[in-house]
Amino acid sequence: MACFQDLCDFERDVIVGTREMGHSISEVPMKFGFSGTTISRVYREYRYPAKYQISAIGAKKTLKKLDHWHQTRILKRDRRTILPQISPDFNDGATTSVSVRTVQRTVINMGSQSRRPTRAKLLTALRKALLLSWERQHCHWTGDDSKHVTWSDESRFQLYRTDARVRVWGQHH
Repeated sequence: MACFQDLCDFERDVIVGTREMGHSISEVPMKFGFSGTTISRVYREYRYPAKYQISAIGAKKTLKKLDHWHQTRILKRDRRTILPQISPDFNDGATTSVSVRTVQRTVINMGSQSRRPTRAKLLTALRKALLLSWERQHCHWTGDDSKHVTWSDESRFQLYRTDARVRVWGQHH
């Protein structure tokens, strides 16, 4: 049996013509070998074309090019701004009012991301010398020995609460 998507225009016209001549949905599958579901879908699309037309895929874009420019200006003005603060600032000057989630999606699509404002320690000559001497003193350590040391450059992870650290918006590298 042919599936709904497999039908050519001629076969669809034959099904519609047969139904328009007065044949029931149960008679048409016996004459042509199509399933009852396929027959009813073809005829329903013929009878109500506006309801089953495929429109543009995806939601309409709510933000225009000028809105993107406005959002970029807000981000550059204060990189420490959080999303709930960006949204009202943006809605004051925008052509349309948008939600916090839309602002977040737009900021991410524009190439920005939220990150911690970290500064790397400068590697001075004294610091280099200290690191090198520490390495020479502990070069004989095995893997088990290094497991008993807490390294300060490891990341923190919190599962159930926020740490209220400041974050900034920056461009992807």
